[in-house]
Amino acid sequence: MSSDTSHDRLIGTVSLILDRMVHVRLTAVGLTRPEVIDRTPADPVEFWERSRVHDPRSIRVNREWESLGGPRWRELELEGESEGPGGHWGSRRLVATAHVRRETEPAPFVLLLHGYAVPQTSYDRWLAKQMRLRGAHTARLDLPYHLRRIFPGQRSGDGYFSLDPAHIRAAVRQSVEDAAAVIAWARAEVSPHVSVVGVSLGGLIATLLAAQLELDRVIAVAPFCDPATTLSQRPPTPSLRHLGMIGEFSGSWGPDRPSAGRFLESTLAPLRARNLVPRTPGDRITLVRAMQDLVVGSDPVTELASRWHTELWTYPHGHMTVMSAGGIARRIADRATTMDEEPGLPVAV
Repeated sequence: MSSDTSHDRLIGTVSLILDRMVHVRLTAVGLTRPEVIDRTPADPVEFWERSRVHDPRSIRVNREWESLGGPRWRELELEGESEGPGGHWGSRRLVATAHVRRETEPAPFVLLLHGYAVPQTSYDRWLAKQMRLRGAHTARLDLPYHLRRIFPGQRSGDGYFSLDPAHIRAAVRQSVEDAAAVIAWARAEVSPHVSVVGVSLGGLIATLLAAQLELDRVIAVAPFCDPATTLSQRPPTPSLRHLGMIGEFSGSWGPDRPSAGRFLESTLAPLRARNLVPRTPGDRITLVRAMQDLVVGSDPVTELASRWHTELWTYPHGHMTVMSAGGIARRIADRATTMDEEPGLPVAV
């Protein structure tokens, strides 16, 4: 047996173990279980027409200081109004951290969007640094219910998802609106060249942004781009119990996987990226598919790439290990910081 084969098998085994551990961890993340579930189907076009994506809320610089990167850089804490489910501070305010170059020569601005229930931002910080090494401005947005926007005393991600599809739609729409607000601020204050990089849940937000806005680059790594399929078809038994398809809350979405899938396809239709027509051209969108992905699966990514005619990178890894696959950080950073001659501008509505 060659050393390459042994290494590939080791990576494959580690990938499976890590993805299974993700499922175990996700069953501990707080899930909202309302007494009444809204079963009304949602229309994708109408849903996004009623959003604030094309009329983003204003962003302000709450604090500013010299970055650890040296005097060439400013580090900014961004804050702004937000609107979504929940009644705590994090549901009414967005928070982001930006690193902006002091020089005035043209440079791209890259917005990074993290994954679901991340307890810290080490990966996003590291990836943002790779962008800045290429001269780009960067920003990291805390999604609702995560990091600096958690409910007091709870964990990152608690409350983002719910057995009620209306809550899920509202949380995702809030995430997209918040990201659109940061993009509008960046175009006005930093650079007309804006790219978005999202991982997992952040990949879902990135694809939905691509559907609503014309951006310079969109890179979605193992994106959660088809919630209906992922939530109903991928989970193992413990996650099925957590999601209410078996056990105490059984029947919340349907008595079995197929019926739950049909229910979620209608109620989460606005969040299914392939139901939408992208405003960012397909040749500016890159989707990263992990072939051993036990969390979101590879098929939804494949189908979206085919529907939108995007670039598709394929790695023989799992949901977690694809983020550390050889060369992927370099490829992402190179792709995200490449500027076209004409920057992507908002499309008139």
